[in-house]
Amino acid sequence: MRGDDRADGLRPQRVLVVEEHELLSAGLRAILADESWVDACLVASSADMALQVARRHLPQIVLVSTSLGGWSGPVLCRTLREQMPHVKVVLMFAEGRVPAALAASLGAVAALSKMMVPGAIVMALKHVAEGGRVFPKGQPVPRAKLSKRELDVLQHLASGLSNPETAATLHLSRHTVKQHTSAVYRKLGVRNRAEAASRAQELGLLGCASGVGGLSGKSLTLRPKVCGSETGSA
Repeated sequence: MRGDDRADGLRPQRVLVVEEHELLSAGLRAILADESWVDACLVASSADMALQVARRHLPQIVLVSTSLGGWSGPVLCRTLREQMPHVKVVLMFAEGRVPAALAASLGAVAALSKMMVPGAIVMALKHVAEGGRVFPKGQPVPRAKLSKRELDVLQHLASGLSNPETAATLHLSRHTVKQHTSAVYRKLGVRNRAEAASRAQELGLLGCASGVGGLSGKSLTLRPKVCGSETGSA
């Protein structure tokens, strides 16, 4: 059913899939297009393109791949949270897990594996559309946030700086840096700086501290698609 409220009270949802791999993006669009609660399924292959599509079509749900180039995925999540707070952001990851606290710090209400069967992905997204949250099994609904200062500390630790060097660079006390470091380890689900650097690289977090607040990039020539057909130009 398109364009009207459903009998179960769930309004038709516009869903935006932000994924750089065309086959995966097409697969997600195909399974979502068959759902009666999905009014339109849009796709974008980059963070900059996603912002253009989101501002034009105002989706209720945005799926963001953690494998987007560089640190554009996390920055896109924060930008959506700041500029379009009504949007429900869902992180999609390929390997390992995204800690629930980290996902929430990026503004996400769910974190889903790309390896999930299609039916499970659809069920999870419908739950999100209904106002729910979906995180990896065994992880509590997050309350903590990864702050900008914690991102600053993570950036310096991943660069190989010691706690005293990080403290001097950021003009903080060693005790404060130690506290931030412990918080970063907890939220990333790691035990030491080597694991933290590896996880941060995997999630595209390196560079977030200086990049939050906006995206930049070259002009785009690709056009978003809606359920298998191209959208019209403005």
